[in-house]
Amino acid sequence: MVQEDSLKFSIQEIGATSQHLKTVINLGNANSETLGFLPYGAFERLAEEGRIIGFIVPEVGCVGYLLYGISRRDYRVKLTHLCVDKNWQKRGIAKKLLQYLKNKTQHLYGILLSCRRDYNLDGMWASLGFVAPHERPGKSKEGSILTEWWLDYGHHSLLTNLAYQQTVSKLCVAIDANIFFDLVDNEKFDEEGKESKVLISDWLEAEIKLCLTDEILNEINRNSDSIQRGKLRAATSHFTLLPSAQEEFDKVCQNIRKFFPNKMTSSDASDLRQIARVITSQINAPYFITRDKRLLGIEEEIYQEFNLTIIHPIDLVLKLDQLRRENEYQPELLGGTNIIEKRIQSGEIDSIIDLFLAYSQGERKPDFGKNIRHLVSNTEQFKCFTISQNEILMALIVYDRSEDAELKIPIFRFRDTKITSTILRRCIFQCFSTAANENRQFTRITEIYLDDTTIKALSEDGFLKTESGWLRANLAISDRAVDISSYITNLCKTSSKGYDKYLPFADILLNQDLLQKPEIMADIERMLYPAKITDAEIPTYIIPIKSRWAKELFDKELAEEGIWRAKEELALRREVVYYSSKRKMKYPGRILWYVTSSPDDKNSSAILGAIRACSRLDEVTIGKPKDLYKKFRRLGIYSFQDVLKTASNNLNQEIKAVKFSDTELFIHPIKFTEIKTMLNRSIQLQSSIEIYPEEFKMLYNRGTSIFI
Repeated sequence: MVQEDSLKFSIQEIGATSQHLKTVINLGNANSETLGFLPYGAFERLAEEGRIIGFIVPEVGCVGYLLYGISRRDYRVKLTHLCVDKNWQKRGIAKKLLQYLKNKTQHLYGILLSCRRDYNLDGMWASLGFVAPHERPGKSKEGSILTEWWLDYGHHSLLTNLAYQQTVSKLCVAIDANIFFDLVDNEKFDEEGKESKVLISDWLEAEIKLCLTDEILNEINRNSDSIQRGKLRAATSHFTLLPSAQEEFDKVCQNIRKFFPNKMTSSDASDLRQIARVITSQINAPYFITRDKRLLGIEEEIYQEFNLTIIHPIDLVLKLDQLRRENEYQPELLGGTNIIEKRIQSGEIDSIIDLFLAYSQGERKPDFGKNIRHLVSNTEQFKCFTISQNEILMALIVYDRSEDAELKIPIFRFRDTKITSTILRRCIFQCFSTAANENRQFTRITEIYLDDTTIKALSEDGFLKTESGWLRANLAISDRAVDISSYITNLCKTSSKGYDKYLPFADILLNQDLLQKPEIMADIERMLYPAKITDAEIPTYIIPIKSRWAKELFDKELAEEGIWRAKEELALRREVVYYSSKRKMKYPGRILWYVTSSPDDKNSSAILGAIRACSRLDEVTIGKPKDLYKKFRRLGIYSFQDVLKTASNNLNQEIKAVKFSDTELFIHPIKFTEIKTMLNRSIQLQSSIEIYPEEFKMLYNRGTSIFI
């Protein structure tokens, strides 16, 4: 005798001579409309075979029973009746009877039954652990549909072994029903469908195996369209089905019940069973992918207790992409400062949406959210990154690399901070420098919600307004004016994307008179940066500079070697100033920086005593130390004492301030011996020297690897 919840009962096999057989027959006849009619003789025969199990309550008698057979051919239990007196229902009696049957028949594969669909008992069978893998027409005159229900005991089988083989070399991830429906619906291209379909990206195919639990069959069974049910059941064959252990499944269902609403809908109950089946899977599936916000909301509790990560499809893609390209996800220090550029990672999307929503310009949060999730999830096409300082986000930028000729930037947003202006100008420069380094000829910013400050900065930096955004040429070419002109003309002819706005530059470069005007040629180089017009009469100088100043002014590699970070406001400026002794220099022009060692360079791995960079020379001002310091101190890293030292500590001695911008670091620093060989003349680099256009061409091409 067993007592549970104040109910004393026993479960017995009802034999042919049992006093309870008559009660069983009466219960069966009373419920024949749903159970189906069974002749008296059939009850007796099954009783003789020991195929009737009764639920006996003392002083009451049999209040429920089940009747079953065994298929010797396929080793399955065939459940014919499961009946509980209506006065004793909702007491867990059916579940106890089934548990007894499972214990008795554990040597078999599971339990199979058929039930008319119009009886609306789907929720009951699902709650008892059954799934609905098939359906077939019934034999009644009404043409009712019979749903076949299956309760698997979780024994190893050929299907289990197949599932192991399919997942042995890949990460096994279980998908929720909403993801499954999105993936198999070829006509669904709404935002939610797109979020799910990132899981079938080409690069992910070799990384993960998408799996289902058999609870998906119950989700499919809830569809009212029989044709759709058939198609969806067929579609499950394209996924690996996770086998689970039934006994553990029942226990986990009880353990996770606390995470679900007190009053559960059929959908809630299915979600609970789905999570439980993943947890109890006989194949390790560490991730459960869903778009369901309520399930995502209990992720932390489920992970702490069961080590299962419930995750949005986009967050999973980001996690896997981060593992695949670990180096690219490492934070990068800008200019040797403590300002960090970092790819967006899993779990950061919601906070980024809140921080960078263009609310003042009428942007809707759902629209921005959908856009960001789309961009972030397509890791092959887009690079989505933030710029932050001390964990405070300052900028959100997205690179779109879908076109060979241009780098598109669909998101270009900045938050208001004290150094926003500096960060903005630096990021603009970084955008078109990146495009040039990737051999893309144009940068196009397609961000819709640009503020006035950004628009002004883009205009000042040579971006041109077109119908599809702000366009800028960035030509990685070092050649004669006539050749650059031809190059631009060919680019403009092969596209109708606004490139023709650069045709006037091609005409100017063909004008020999203008080629002799350094102001015009230097301005064209600025507009086409990093292009270099090698036969233009642009003054070019090699200027020696100590590594300590190079680190602070422009040399990122040297700055990152230092223990102390460079000052943000100065290190990120594109326009800075360098002081040196009075010597005439013409501007606008170019500077090749020859970096020499400083006393603190003993442990440096950088190549010193070499030309390491090229800058645009914007202005040269001659004056006394105090006057120059007052005029340029916002652009320099020099203290007044440093400036005075340049003047040999003489307040009245004139020195020069060299204002320069947009420094391009060389890939191949050029050491002094190589410089002498290339120039084929004796030189001294204790102070600045001017070089000829052809000499600049050789040195620049060597340093940037062009034509090497």
